[in-house]
Amino acid sequence: MTLLEIFSAPIASGAQTFILIVCILIGLGAGISLIDVKNTSEPKEK
Repeated sequence: MTLLEIFSAPIASGAQTFILIVCILIGLGAGISLIDVKNTSEPKEK
């Protein structure tokens, strides 16, 4: 099942929102952890 099929499916209004929220959360988590790694690795280099 492709993303296009999921988003164009008639049942998908709830699933769309769920997938969107999950993607946003994953993106935020990745961004935060990336910033965290940068902040923690900088003092060690100095």
